Amino acid sequence: MGNIIKSIYVGFIILLTIGTIHAEDLKDGFMGTKWKSDLSAITNFLKLNEKDNISYYVNPTVKYMINDITIPQVIYGAYSNKFFAVFIDIDTYEIYSQTKDYISEKYGSPKTTIKINPDRTIHTWKHQEAKIKLKLNEETGKMKLAFYYTPLSTKLNEERLEVYQEGSKRFLDKVDKKRAVETLELMKF
Repeated sequence: MGNIIKSIYVGFIILLTIGTIHAEDLKDGFMGTKWKSDLSAITNFLKLNEKDNISYYVNPTVKYMINDITIPQVIYGAYSNKFFAVFIDIDTYEIYSQTKDYISEKYGSPKTTIKINPDRTIHTWKHQEAKIKLKLNEETGKMKLAFYYTPLSTKLNEERLEVYQEGSKRFLDKVDKKRAVETLELMKF
């Protein structure tokens, strides 16, 4: 029974959060935190992890509770020390479905629905300079709601693509060199 109450409350918090965000139009930020803010400079934000110019934070002073059940924190993402993303895990398919319906009601039908293999679906909405993604992995059961500030997330994606292409080029160069050596060895015969 406790898990049901927790799931209902998590759904309520997500819908309440989305409702508040709609009022702000996502143009300035998320829940009072402005896009591009340096999260490390904001009181009460705690860095969880950092990798490749991306840092993840929580605000441990903000707690969502009902009947003494603590709800996990919202994860804030920073790229080059600038706030650009929010990630919220979703516990049940019922809450996922309610969230999808609520976002669709506020922002219209998803602009993009991507099916990756038969078990992964990503619904995407765009609003001004923000992108909302609702992700479902049926194989693992993981569900996530994410908000992105597109000027920074696009820059990050472009940077990652360049790094990926550089890595691929180096790999292909090694493969080509290996083939050249093998060919020369065969020609020596």
